[in-house]
Amino acid sequence: MIFNPISPTTTTEGITASGGSTLGKDDFLKILVAQLQAQDPLAPMEGQEFASQLAQFSSLEQLTNVNDNLEISQAFDLALSNSSALALIGKTVDAPGNTIDFKSGEAETLSYSLNSDATDVTIDIFDSTGIKVSTVNLGAQNSGLHEFVWSGTDASGALLPASNYTFKVTASDSAGNFVPAETFTAGLVTDVVFEDGQAYAIVNGQRLAINEISKVSL
Repeated sequence: MIFNPISPTTTTEGITASGGSTLGKDDFLKILVAQLQAQDPLAPMEGQEFASQLAQFSSLEQLTNVNDNLEISQAFDLALSNSSALALIGKTVDAPGNTIDFKSGEAETLSYSLNSDATDVTIDIFDSTGIKVSTVNLGAQNSGLHEFVWSGTDASGALLPASNYTFKVTASDSAGNFVPAETFTAGLVTDVVFEDGQAYAIVNGQRLAINEISKVSL
C-alpha cells in the first residue's frame, strides 16, 4: 500500500491548511483524523507522536474556552457598569475642577484632597475676572479628602453676588515644602451618554468620564 502524506496545502473536508491561515480546535481535530486515515498501516504514527498531538488539541481547546469565558465576562461587566451609570442621573457629583456656581444666600461646599499631611492649608477664592475676593486659613490638616463650607462672603465678611467663582488650595508641610492638592467641583448629572463602550456623565454641560467622579450625593 502506498502512503500518501497530507501536504500543507491539501484540503480535507473543506478545511485548507495553507500558510498564514488560522486553525480552530474543530479544524485541528479534522486534520488529526485525516492524518490517521491517511497513514501507512505498515508504518503507523508513533504512540508518542499521537499523544503529543492530542495534548496540543487539548491545550488549544482549553485556551479557546478561556477566551470565550473572558469575552462573556467582559461583556457582562460592561453592561453592569453602564446600568449603574444611569443611576447617577439627578445626583450631585464631585469631579476634578475648581469652579463654584455660587447662588446668593446659599453656602457652597468646596472639596479638595491633600497628597500628604500639611501644617498650613489656605484656600483662595477668585471672582470671574480672576480677582481674589477671599482667603481662608485652615491651619494643619491630614492627607486625604477634605471639605470646606464657604458662605459666599468676601475678605471683609460682605456677601458676594451670585456668580461663577473659582478656588485654589495651597498647602505646605512642617519643613515649608509644597504639598500637592487636588480640587473638586460639584455639579448635577443631567444625562449619561455612551460612546465606544464607555459611559460619560454630563455635568454642568461638560462630558465627564464615570471613573473621574470622586463623590456622589443626593
